[in-house]
Amino acid sequence: MNKKVGIGLAVFLALLVICCTGIFFFFKTATGKIMETVSKDQVFVANVLKSTTKNWDENEFSKFADDSFNTPDKREETRKLFATIKRNLGALVELGEVTTGTKAFKANNEGNGQGFFVSLTAKAKFEKGNGVFTVVVKNFKEQMKITSISLDPGKPQAPGTKSP
Repeated sequence: MNKKVGIGLAVFLALLVICCTGIFFFFKTATGKIMETVSKDQVFVANVLKSTTKNWDENEFSKFADDSFNTPDKREETRKLFATIKRNLGALVELGEVTTGTKAFKANNEGNGQGFFVSLTAKAKFEKGNGVFTVVVKNFKEQMKITSISLDPGKPQAPGTKSP
């Protein structure tokens, strides 16, 4: 091998190492930012669920909800849904750990749906039964808003029995 080829190969390998190192640190930083966002979202969702499900108050929920929830029609729909849940399950007794769902992350850079979305779940124990919340949080410009919330109720609890 002549000297020029050796120098060229050395320069190429050095550039390759520099590029790989840069990519590694980029992904490490991005992963750290994602995990930090998820941790903040978990605390946010726990606080929202605890405050909202005390009385199933749609006015309380609207403070944390995305603009799509705060139209007159959606607010009325949410009020009716919360009244039904309150009647069937009662108030929140205990909220389990808020964790990421199976398809937890999604990024969107288009239109009004811009943001980094995180899907979170939490088991819940109510006065009259159990359920599992699924909540989607949109993170955009340091703001967190709920874009979707659902509750999959468990079997109603018989009076005088303990939930598993």
